[in-house]
Amino acid sequence: MSKTRKIVFLVFMAIAILGMFLPIATFNDNSSASLSVDIEKQQGKVDSAETQLKRWIDGGKKSEADIQKQKDKVQKEKDKLQALLDQQAAATGESQNGLSYALLPGQLPSELEIDMTVVNQYKLYDWNYTVYYACIWAAFGAFVLAAILVVLAGNKDASKLYTFSSFLHLIGILLAGYVILRLTAFPIKLPYGNAEIRSLVALMVMGGSIVAFAAHVQGVHNSKRSMIYVFCTFLSVLAIVPFWIMIVNATRSSQAIQQGVSLIPGTYLQYNWNVLSSKNFDVSVGFMNSAIIAFGSTILSVYFSAMTAYGFKVYRFKLNKVLYAVVMAIIMIPTQVTGTGFFMFMYQLHWVNNRLALIIPSIAAAGTVFFFRQYLESNLQLSLVEAARIDGCGELKTFNRIILPIMVPAMATMGIMAVIGSWNNYLTPLMLFTDPGLKTLPMMVQELRGDIYRTEYGSIYLGLAMTALPLIIVYFALSKYIIAGVALGGVKE
Repeated sequence: MSKTRKIVFLVFMAIAILGMFLPIATFNDNSSASLSVDIEKQQGKVDSAETQLKRWIDGGKKSEADIQKQKDKVQKEKDKLQALLDQQAAATGESQNGLSYALLPGQLPSELEIDMTVVNQYKLYDWNYTVYYACIWAAFGAFVLAAILVVLAGNKDASKLYTFSSFLHLIGILLAGYVILRLTAFPIKLPYGNAEIRSLVALMVMGGSIVAFAAHVQGVHNSKRSMIYVFCTFLSVLAIVPFWIMIVNATRSSQAIQQGVSLIPGTYLQYNWNVLSSKNFDVSVGFMNSAIIAFGSTILSVYFSAMTAYGFKVYRFKLNKVLYAVVMAIIMIPTQVTGTGFFMFMYQLHWVNNRLALIIPSIAAAGTVFFFRQYLESNLQLSLVEAARIDGCGELKTFNRIILPIMVPAMATMGIMAVIGSWNNYLTPLMLFTDPGLKTLPMMVQELRGDIYRTEYGSIYLGLAMTALPLIIVYFALSKYIIAGVALGGVKE
């Protein structure tokens, strides 16, 4: 790539990346949006007061005076909510024929006599909505097409293709700039919320910039490699976006979540946390129980499975192949099929409402044994074991001092798999645990979908994010071992 081309490309990339932040930095919420936030908060207060009243009535421990006082409080909160709703209705400004500016495309009032001025205004809003979305997707298409052209150019000095791709890149930036300008400097009321369009603008510019960057940087060196980079970049974005949306929704209100997807964090994180903590969602208890069970079962599963795989590999006896076939057969049996028998066995051992019921049985991990044995087939030489025996090393010491260090990559790989499986396990703890003090995080998150939490989507997403965060940290900490274990276990020397 020539110096001039590099400068042009860097300028385009700088503008595109800057455009990704413009919707966030320059947007000013109007009074209607602020009023919606107040209504959402007041609705939460009403729900909380009604829930408290219901608990007092069902419990039967409160006096009539306390219950009446709580009823007055509920009515007072409802009056405040109604006042906010009336204020919002006045600010909306419905026409005398009942045509609201918030109508979706295709929805018209049933009255026969309609003020044509209002109808024309509605058509204008609908037209603006169509134009905005057309500009958004046209800009994204321009970014992608520009990247494809650079990939096709490859190592050739295809100045025409490069010039045309740069032209498409510029068109995409101009279209994105037009949408951003209309949303900020000259805002027009649309049938849909501006937040949804701002999110699409950010997604379009961000995605276009990533694809264009991968294509420009790699395409000038190797066409085949650039296509791989672009494809891997696309897959990475697809994998990251759901996690980002989960984190963003943890900071948004329930009303905003129901209106559509947004990539921009909200300001409801503290509110969602207060709702979550006020509904008997004890994060410390759930985290402690999940951590004890997950890491305890992982340590036992990895160690004893490695020992079993070592026995199948090193010791040759008559039933070696038969027992290994039994292990393979166990892998094919779903856990749900053995659920009833497992519960009865734990009940006879008096391990119901005991964490050991989820830790000790994890020793029998057939899938982990299979993976370790395949790993040892590729990476363990029996001469190493024989040399240790000649030097007077015992069998257990040979395994702990010589074999385990060799299996570190495989153990890290299966360790993270075991942690994820145990951490996300919901069915087995649900069968065995009735004590609230033994609930794991997945059990607590499942309870958020009950009657009280049916509208508190922000709190649900916050609980999900807190459940997934430890797994993400563990995965990143062991990622290099996981990659090494998969690579070495799949190659036989």
